[in-house]
Amino acid sequence: MAAVLLVVLGGVVSYITTALQRSKSEEIKVDLTQEGRSFVDEFERDIHQSGYPNCRMFNFTGSTCSSHFGDSALAAGLVSVSSTQIIFEGDVDGDGVVDSVRYQLVDSAGNYPPTGTCPCTMQRSQLAKITGNPATGQSAPIWSQELQGVVNSGSPAGGALYGGGLPIAGNVLFGSGSITNTAYYAAVTTFKDFPVFSAYDQNGNIVTLPRVITNVADQPVLSCSSSGASCITSVRLTVNLLGSSASGYDPKTGVRPVVTMVGNGRINN
Repeated sequence: MAAVLLVVLGGVVSYITTALQRSKSEEIKVDLTQEGRSFVDEFERDIHQSGYPNCRMFNFTGSTCSSHFGDSALAAGLVSVSSTQIIFEGDVDGDGVVDSVRYQLVDSAGNYPPTGTCPCTMQRSQLAKITGNPATGQSAPIWSQELQGVVNSGSPAGGALYGGGLPIAGNVLFGSGSITNTAYYAAVTTFKDFPVFSAYDQNGNIVTLPRVITNVADQPVLSCSSSGASCITSVRLTVNLLGSSASGYDPKTGVRPVVTMVGNGRINN
């Protein structure tokens, strides 16, 4: 009888242990989702205010708006867009002050442009615009918000949808660590190769990046100042998040959970 009870008790303990391990894994996914969702929601709210107040609200025509890009009272809208960084201007918090807002991806060593390895970090800066060049004449960014564990860092070439992502540092936590994280987590190529920022025109076509307002040829693309021409009307933020190698993994399987969050911001050009 005692032997039977021990077997039953052993089974119950094993079940409880497994349930606790699974519960921890699910908690990790929930944490990743909450952190990612909060950051993406912030981006969507910001980008919706890009370009407000616009120079056209003061009866400037599209052809003369470029001469007012440096005015601290007017928002130039999109200033610079690349696969790993976006800079834009707008009164994002409704206080009557035009802000210069920047989001960028840095590699695991904190470098921008990211050239090393991921997991990378998304950073956000918001400062009042000062009179000067929107791209090069603003105050140095102050990173007030960060999202860690980002592993997609693609810089697609020639208008491609994805490609060129950085390696993911380290090896997996199972199978004696014989597989690199890059090989395992990038089995689906879009996992590490999808860009964090993608831009689309009014017809839903992808816009080749980078674009910067100081290039005359890029100004109509960023501001939609030329009637009928292809220009950026929406920006997509995509973050693939990977659980921490120290604590953010499934203790039963050794697999680090992954979460994908996407936000789409329409530009009010």
